[in-house]
Amino acid sequence: MSALATLFSRYGSLRFLTLAMFGIAVSACGPDPVTGRAELFDRESAALTVDTVLALKGTYGSTCTARSGAWAIALNGYHFIAGETQLSVVAADVGCVLSVTEIKAGSESSAQSFKPATPFALTAAYASQGVALMLNGTGAVQFYANLRLQPDLAFNSDFVVQMVYSDNIRQVDLSTNSGFAVEVATATTVLVAAPNATLSLSALDIKVEAHNVVRSATGSALLTQGTIVGESYMVDDTLGSSPTYAAVDAVFNNPAKTRVVLAGATQSIPVSELTLVGLDLGTPKKRNIVVANIETGVKSYQVFQITINKP
Repeated sequence: MSALATLFSRYGSLRFLTLAMFGIAVSACGPDPVTGRAELFDRESAALTVDTVLALKGTYGSTCTARSGAWAIALNGYHFIAGETQLSVVAADVGCVLSVTEIKAGSESSAQSFKPATPFALTAAYASQGVALMLNGTGAVQFYANLRLQPDLAFNSDFVVQMVYSDNIRQVDLSTNSGFAVEVATATTVLVAAPNATLSLSALDIKVEAHNVVRSATGSALLTQGTIVGESYMVDDTLGSSPTYAAVDAVFNNPAKTRVVLAGATQSIPVSELTLVGLDLGTPKKRNIVVANIETGVKSYQVFQITINKP
C-alpha cells in the first residue's frame, strides 16, 4: 500500500489534503559601499605647528547617493568622537563630490582643528595651487596642503585621499621647478684632445607635481663650442660618475643611440632629448650629454653629467 493510501485508511474522515507551498521573499540589499583612507606626504622645510595629523574631515556633496553631512578619515591611531563617521561612498557613485573642510592635528587629548577659508573639493588631480590652513579657519596661516582622490572619481573600489603638506606653499603647488647640477668629465686618448665646450641649462623649465614626478619639461640646453671643437653629441642615461674612456666610447658607439652632428658655434639641445617627463625625482636622476672630438677615426669625449633634483 502506498504511503498516501495508508494515510487515507488511517484517517478515514479525512476528505482532502491541503498542500501548502512556502515561498521565501529575498530583498536585495543596497549597493556595497567603498571606503576611503588617507595617505600623507610631508614636505615641510621647517618644524610645523602641526606635528601629527590625526584626521581628515569633510562633507558629502548634494549629489552623493545615500550620503549626506560629514565624513572623516582617522590617522595615526586616532579614535572618532561623537559625530565623526568613516568616509564611504556608494560603489560606482560617479556623481558624488567630496570636500575637505578640516584637518585635525596634534595629540588625541588636545587635537587642534585647521581649516581652509572655503571647503576644498577633491578631484583626481592636485589643484594648481595649494590651500592655506588656519587654526579654526581664522588668523595666521599655519601650513599649506594640496589634496587629490585616487585612483579616480569612479568609486569602483576603495579609494585614497592623498594630502601633501608643507610650511612652504611652493612645495604643495601642482607644479614646482626642479633643480639641476652639472658636472663635467673628459674621456681622452693621448692622440686626440677632448672638446672644451660649455653647457647652459638656464633656458630649461622642469616642473614637478606634488609627488616629485616631472609633469612638464620645456626649453633647450645650450651647448657652446670651445677652442677644441666637438663634432657630434648624444644623450645617455646609463653612465655613472667618473666614467672610463671604455664606458663612454661604448655608449657613444652604441648603434641604438642617436648621435647629432654639431653645426656652428652653438647648439640647442631640446629638453625632449633628455626624456624627463614622468621621471620620479624622489631620488635624483642623471642624464649625460656626450660630446665627441673625432680625428682620423680616433675619438675623445667631453661628458656633461646633469643631475636633476626635486625642488
